[in-house]
Amino acid sequence: MHLQRIRAANFRAFGDGAQSPALDWELSPGLNILVGENDSGKTSVIDAIRYVLWTTSYEFIRLFESDFHINGAGRARSLFIEATLVDLAPAQEAAVLEWLTHEEDGSRSLIIHLQARWIAPKGNKRGRVEAVTCAGRNGAGQEIGTAVRELIRATYLRPLRDAEAELRPGRQSRLSQILAAHRSIDGQDQNDFDLANPAIVPNNLVGLMAFAQHHLGNHQVIRDVQDDINNNYLNKFAFADDALSSRIQITPELGLQPILERFELGLLPAPGIDLNERCVRGLGYNNALFMATELVLLRDGEELALLLIEEPEAHLHPQLQERVQQLLERTSKAADEGSRPVQIVMTTHSPSLAAGADIASMTLVSRAQLFSLAHGKTKLKKSDYDFLRRFIDATKANLFFARGVVIVEGPAEALLLPALATASGCSFNEHGISCVNVGGVGLYHYARILQPFDGAAIPIPVVCITDRDVVPDEADYISRPANGRKRFISDYSAEELTALVQAKQDRAQGGSTLVCVSDEWTLEFDLARYGCAELMHNAIHLAKKADSRGERLTEEDEQATIAEAKKLWAALAGAGRSEAELASIIYQPLAEGDASKAIAAQYAAHLVLTGEYGVGDDLYLRLPPYLQRALHHLTGKVVK
Repeated sequence: MHLQRIRAANFRAFGDGAQSPALDWELSPGLNILVGENDSGKTSVIDAIRYVLWTTSYEFIRLFESDFHINGAGRARSLFIEATLVDLAPAQEAAVLEWLTHEEDGSRSLIIHLQARWIAPKGNKRGRVEAVTCAGRNGAGQEIGTAVRELIRATYLRPLRDAEAELRPGRQSRLSQILAAHRSIDGQDQNDFDLANPAIVPNNLVGLMAFAQHHLGNHQVIRDVQDDINNNYLNKFAFADDALSSRIQITPELGLQPILERFELGLLPAPGIDLNERCVRGLGYNNALFMATELVLLRDGEELALLLIEEPEAHLHPQLQERVQQLLERTSKAADEGSRPVQIVMTTHSPSLAAGADIASMTLVSRAQLFSLAHGKTKLKKSDYDFLRRFIDATKANLFFARGVVIVEGPAEALLLPALATASGCSFNEHGISCVNVGGVGLYHYARILQPFDGAAIPIPVVCITDRDVVPDEADYISRPANGRKRFISDYSAEELTALVQAKQDRAQGGSTLVCVSDEWTLEFDLARYGCAELMHNAIHLAKKADSRGERLTEEDEQATIAEAKKLWAALAGAGRSEAELASIIYQPLAEGDASKAIAAQYAAHLVLTGEYGVGDDLYLRLPPYLQRALHHLTGKVVK
């Protein structure tokens, strides 16, 4: 049995489906990862499942006024949450037969529908929430009974969990529940202690407790204290015909549950410390231990194997996050012999964890809208999924948590574009935009991640920056191809140039994704061509000088080089050359490998942030048109 679908209307971030999006999410029977920025609706999805199914920890769950959706100034007065469970085993179907829904295809499902309404305070009456949970689609069936509740509870690990406290002994402790459900516990509730032969050690837990109680109770110290209490104090309170007597024992009840509630689970001390020493271990490893115990319970139980876990990365360093991710993925597939698959729904804010996951298992949550990244739900091809599984890393995985994404093909763009954006008054940092460098061959693999197959627009602007790579005729230092292949602008007709750009755009553009192709050649050339010639001249001159000195310039060297660059620029700019000729000369050291593009970008980023080369709208209007389009799409930048 697994959760196939969760629906909700007017619950928290989710609206009625008309004025604002409702919740309607189809889950995989395995691993489901919810990614997205803070306050996007991930926790609301988890809580919707908790509220309708309840949890194995028997926590008190109830709806409050704050759970009802607010649209503008008005709060909804009613809400519903509906969970559809499918693939019930025959024994499970038999246990909940009267609550099953018979589908048109002959299959049977268990639909749990929670309907609630908010009754506002009136007069001296307090506001309250009235709720009822029934079976059937839209709650058309009878009210849910105890048999159903015990079968469908989910296991929930909260985000700010105290793993150490959860594993301590106590009444209805989480550890006692896990022990009680383990497959090895059968028969351990039988008392096999033989009072006639007290020296024989029993095999069962209850028998062992009876054995310990008998022998400890007969220990001289215990008997001395017991007699002292009875003879010297307790009997003094008694009447002649009403003697009082007491007994010291481990537990008043020789049952399995009281025994299990006395166990605690903790990590052994680190190597080099005596095993019998009580030693506090870190939050991260205790968190891993807690997750391990919950997975044991889910593996062995007969009820719904559904784990809800928020931020499994809590207190874990990146390498351990990757190990946890691998374990969760393995558990969801029942890779171990004798285990059953565990359906997992998790939220995360960790790029490290997301990088190690299969993209097909992710669902992006943005502004209370869910967008599955599973096969067939995006424009990604199978080869794209395979490529991304191998090459996406923690840095690139930032795109799953951003409010905007700019995808670039090299380190130069990754270094320079954020600085240009900041100086132009549209800071990537302030707008929550991630700049993702995917290298020269991966652009189109990444570009389609956030493009639903149905053409819907995810409310996250994405820009792909790529070069047109057509050489201007003024760059006469570039050799023409011997095979006659078109390379220079003069080789193309206007229609062919338009078609070339269109072909690049068509590979990835769609939905909220915009492909911005350089207006002429490359980023550096176009910056020099359209208004940032002095900036790029000075930055490339610095990079050329750094290359001649092993990529190292002292602060004094930099100042001297900048002064030198400004003199050269004054002469170059005053020679009466066209903008294209000037840009070609500026770009030549990069084209011929006399200077590093990455180092030139570093210097350009530093120089532009000094403000000497323009700021705000002035700088924005100096940028090449394709960069202006990109910044407008990402930030809504408009020249005042």
